[in-house]
Amino acid sequence: MAASQLLAALNALYHHDDPKMKDEADRWLEQWQQSVDAWSVADGVLHDPSSSMEAQYFCAQTLRTKVQRDFEELPQEAVDSLRDSLLQLLIHFSKGAPPVRTQLCLALAALAVHVPAERWGEGGVVRWFAVKFSPLPPDLALPCMLELLTVLPQEVHSYKIAVRPERRRAFSGELQANTGAAFEILTSCLSQPGERTRTQVLEAFGSWLKLNEGRPLPSIAAAAAAASGSAGTGEDAASVLARHRLVEASLEGLQSTGETFHAAVDAICEVIWTTVDFNIPSSAGSSDPSSGSPNGGGSGNGPPTLSRAALPLVQAIVPAIMGLRGRFSVAAGRGGSGAREGEFDDEDSAKGMARLFCEVGEAYMSLIIEAVPAVRAPVEALLEVVAYPDFGICSMSFNFWHRLSRQLVNGLSSGGTNSSADEAAERERRRQFFQPAFERLVQLIRGRVRENESYATLSKDEKHEFRSSRDEVGDTLDDAAAVLGFSRCLSLLVEPLAALGAPPPPPPPPQQGRAAANGGSASGDASGRGYDWRTAEAALFCIKSIHRHATSPGDASLQQLLEVLPGLPREFPQLQATVCSTIARYGRWLERSMQAGYCRPLLQRLLGLAVADLELPNGYCQPAAASAIRHLCEECGAFMGSCLQDLLGLYNKVLRMGAAAGAPLGANGTSTTEQSLLMQEEDVELIIAAVCQAVSQAAPPDQRSQAGVALLMPVLQQLRDALTALGPSPPPPGSGVPPPAPVATSNPHLNPLVDRLAEVFGRTADSEVVAQMLMASWPVLDALMLRCAGCPKTTEHVLRTLRYGIKGAGRSAAQLLPTLLEVLPARFTATRHSAFLFIVSELVKFFGDDTSHDNTLSLILAGLITEAGRPLTSLATLTSSPDMVDDLFLLGLRALGYAPRLLLAPPGPLGTECRALVTLLDVAMIGCVIQHREANGSVLSFIARLTAPVTLARCPAAAADVLRLHLLPRAPIFVRLLLSCIAGSLPPGRVGIVSAALIGLVAFGATGPGAGAGTDMASSQGLGWLTAALQVVPEVAATSSDKQALLGAATAALRAGPPVSGSGEGDMMGNGDGGGYYDDSGWEAACQEFADLCRRNKRARQAAQAALLPQELAAAVDNGERRRGG
Repeated sequence: MAASQLLAALNALYHHDDPKMKDEADRWLEQWQQSVDAWSVADGVLHDPSSSMEAQYFCAQTLRTKVQRDFEELPQEAVDSLRDSLLQLLIHFSKGAPPVRTQLCLALAALAVHVPAERWGEGGVVRWFAVKFSPLPPDLALPCMLELLTVLPQEVHSYKIAVRPERRRAFSGELQANTGAAFEILTSCLSQPGERTRTQVLEAFGSWLKLNEGRPLPSIAAAAAAASGSAGTGEDAASVLARHRLVEASLEGLQSTGETFHAAVDAICEVIWTTVDFNIPSSAGSSDPSSGSPNGGGSGNGPPTLSRAALPLVQAIVPAIMGLRGRFSVAAGRGGSGAREGEFDDEDSAKGMARLFCEVGEAYMSLIIEAVPAVRAPVEALLEVVAYPDFGICSMSFNFWHRLSRQLVNGLSSGGTNSSADEAAERERRRQFFQPAFERLVQLIRGRVRENESYATLSKDEKHEFRSSRDEVGDTLDDAAAVLGFSRCLSLLVEPLAALGAPPPPPPPPQQGRAAANGGSASGDASGRGYDWRTAEAALFCIKSIHRHATSPGDASLQQLLEVLPGLPREFPQLQATVCSTIARYGRWLERSMQAGYCRPLLQRLLGLAVADLELPNGYCQPAAASAIRHLCEECGAFMGSCLQDLLGLYNKVLRMGAAAGAPLGANGTSTTEQSLLMQEEDVELIIAAVCQAVSQAAPPDQRSQAGVALLMPVLQQLRDALTALGPSPPPPGSGVPPPAPVATSNPHLNPLVDRLAEVFGRTADSEVVAQMLMASWPVLDALMLRCAGCPKTTEHVLRTLRYGIKGAGRSAAQLLPTLLEVLPARFTATRHSAFLFIVSELVKFFGDDTSHDNTLSLILAGLITEAGRPLTSLATLTSSPDMVDDLFLLGLRALGYAPRLLLAPPGPLGTECRALVTLLDVAMIGCVIQHREANGSVLSFIARLTAPVTLARCPAAAADVLRLHLLPRAPIFVRLLLSCIAGSLPPGRVGIVSAALIGLVAFGATGPGAGAGTDMASSQGLGWLTAALQVVPEVAATSSDKQALLGAATAALRAGPPVSGSGEGDMMGNGDGGGYYDDSGWEAACQEFADLCRRNKRARQAAQAALLPQELAAAVDNGERRRGG
């Protein structure tokens, strides 16, 4: 009956015409797979020869998932019968459908992870399978055995298999011990005929090598030697592996094509990484490549170090790989013509060869960096990869050039054994050795950034791919410039631009307009004189990519280049956009040069060019021009005194563009602008920021206030006009009048106008000037808060602007503090917008260390926190308001970081001082299990910070009593909730921050009344809370020994104590100086182990959560798990 239901559901899923029936069948099948009956029914269907292919695959997949996830459902006496049945089925499907065979192999591999080594016999799991398959004919045994040998090592670290962590580690050790047996079986399989068999052998060989995971070569070599009978003969084990038949077969496979070639590439790549040892201490001063520990050893930031024992193997594989260069050159020559047929012109084969070259370069960097003639071959091979026509293959080498550049620039360090002069000389020798290679690299990749003539016809995705490839080339050019030096790299990049010669004179204005309108022509301008603007644009793109290395003030070649920029044709907007972005990149160099007395006339020319490009038709280069103006003003603002009037004129001009162009700003209710509407608001804000920065730097101190007024008033007047145009406030809800559309919808220009004021605040450097601006703007901002209270978006923009003003004014905003403290609580009550909490956090930051403001700050802190937390009484309300939760606890963190006494003050006459702390603790008891990442992170950080010793250390002595009064009654519940978070209530990525909060609470319990310095940690109150929480976790999730291990880690962390804390204040997150937390790595590792244990399958996770969480929270968390696919 059960089998017939299953087959009917599968038939409905695959063949029914009604989508609803398909969905219903899918849900039924998913639920059925989780049932205990699925074991026997799936097994029976697979043993039934009349079953359809669909049923066979589904049931094989079901058995695989059951073994992976639900193995603990089986009684121990059923394990052997399951193993025998799976093996029988695998043999049955040896010549059947490959997908079914793969699922059965995965099921057996998962079973091997679960079943201890002793149940597989003396030889282990590999020998057990070999014995079972040995009586069978090769055509039946080989496909099964080889696929099993491939998937077994792959499943070692598969977290789809619900196994206890210690068993997973034990299985990894068992397989590593079986390496020799696996190699022996694979070697014997090589004698069997058939190219497919050889391919499978190489795939399995690569899979076992990947199991190495950074272990040094001798351990693998010793296993191979032991299996081959060479152990104990005195022969070096690594030499045995170098001559091993599997290595020989892999090298022979490199001369093949198709699947065998690719399997050989995978295997040889794994062989390469077995020859380096990441654990050998570096002897960075060594210059002998055969020393076994060349420069930049793997123990630091240098390249991995070659194992001395691996030299015979390296000497075998590197020449074989270098022998592929001729074949790769043939593929590269045909790759550009689009040929896809033939023996060696397949792009996938070329990619495999390029991968081998790159792996050799990266793995043997410690040898290559020695700069001896023997290393030229792999470097030249990688230059051939760079020259390959397909960019995907070319870019495979970029990581090698990056690492080589870093090693040449920073990698040589003798650790005190050589003099600095010797080190400098050796570094220069190596740089000169590789200089020709890097020069060739620059010449090969500089042309890859050139736009094709068909660029305009590309799809959106193709254009994005091209831009991404340009960025990759730019990064590699930056690496090359670090080695070659800026001047040499610049000379190479200028060559294509210089080859174009002087640009033609500009055409007459009408023709210029038409050329600009169609984006320019590759064949020439409107007057018929050709200019290859695409080559010029590509050269400038490359030049701007190396700007970081322009460190010499007044560099003549760079100055000459920048002086040429205004003369480039302006009828090509793409070229002018790159001109502007080049100017932006070199703004800092220009500032340093002017500081040294160079290039001062050049600033006005470049600024004038950027302003002129801002006004080019069609607006293509406006963003780049605005960015150039912004960077010039930011970097060189101190030298712009003579330009201020022109900049203010530009400022007033652009204020009438962007969002203001469509706003009813005039007295008659119509737009006052007559300017072009092409300028985007983002570009307008860049210009506003630029001018504000230039004025802040260039205006004399006695004129800054006046300049600030000149900047503020036009923006403020636009806001006043926009506020007037909004009309009176709408009637309150319930008045019978339909509510109007939100302000941000009906007046889309308003929010950008508010953001302009934020730019003025944020880009003005003088805090006194910003304070004056803020005082002048406050009536308008307050009126906007009142008028737009029903529009959350506009309210957020207004509050963001207010926050910028407070940050810019700093302590100078003290004159506005009484007004803010009076108004903000009322506005928050009216809107319940979480951004008000962030405003208060800024006030705490600037005024929290001044005790004269404690009364007012305590009142506003208590009022806003209490009001914000009032409706947050269930997980549902917290989940629906994650921004409120996040900002609420960010405010709590800010208070703990800058003025913890405000939260921990003892009750006063009015008894209101503890309301904020009580509210935060009550909301945190629910918020610690909220799924929203940012909100949950703020809650957990608040708990960790609250319990950190540094918090109480910065408070009066009475604060400890206040914290104990309110936290101790809640602490046992907190500990239980946090343990549930580790056990699965939260995603695994949050275990680290949960562990910090949990040990903080446990440690707080160990420092309560009577817990002096000599208190026995084993009897501390905090450990008692943790013990009580662990006791309710059922055995199906964690055994007594598992719980004891976590308790032992907690005891060790408490005995180690927190790190020594400093006296710094907190940052925005309340982290203070970074000290004071119990951040014992052993404790976090123990929590991660406990998390893996409880999350190993759904049954364990749900059992732990049901025991630790209150019923209503358990249900809500379970719903969240289902929504995110848990």
